[in-house]
Amino acid sequence: MSNPVITQKWAGNFDCSICKRKRLVGSEFSKKALERYRKSGCALKCKSCTAAQEERERQMAATKQATNCAASVLSSTAEQDPVVMTMCCSCKKSLPASDYNRNQLAKKDKARCRTCVQQSIDEEERSRTSGREQKLQDLREKLQLMNVKGDVKNKLKYESELSALEAEHVTGLKPVVMGRGGRGSWRRRAGRGG
Repeated sequence: MSNPVITQKWAGNFDCSICKRKRLVGSEFSKKALERYRKSGCALKCKSCTAAQEERERQMAATKQATNCAASVLSSTAEQDPVVMTMCCSCKKSLPASDYNRNQLAKKDKARCRTCVQQSIDEEERSRTSGREQKLQDLREKLQLMNVKGDVKNKLKYESELSALEAEHVTGLKPVVMGRGGRGSWRRRAGRGG
């Protein structure tokens, strides 16, 4: 009688604890979350759930800031300090301090407003995903060319690179490049000292 297959150990079999989606690939989760999961087996949260939670936190912080500003305006008199305006280094707009995060305000001349920070985060994510997709597309085109040419050596090389990129997408693990020392490298070192 054969043993049952344990599917929890399959590569790419990750579940999100928030949205309850099942059998997600490793690219749906952050690298740090996958490392924690592999070490301790704790619950995973996918990138979309994390982004939604961050957006909710930003919205709550913005409403809290707006209510604090409104309360301070109502309680202040005309003799107190006016609202401090800060220049955003990205969009070059002069905005009130409520449009900046605390850590951005600490940068003074290099401060960026919340909208510029969010735009840069979104742009970075888009470039990362488009770069990965572009690599896959380039390898597929090279592989098609090698199929036409019949160059077996380069075909094997591109097949290996393509499978490594696809495996990274599924498992979230980068491929490990083995050393070039190979068999016998320790023998050369051992014979020198004696």
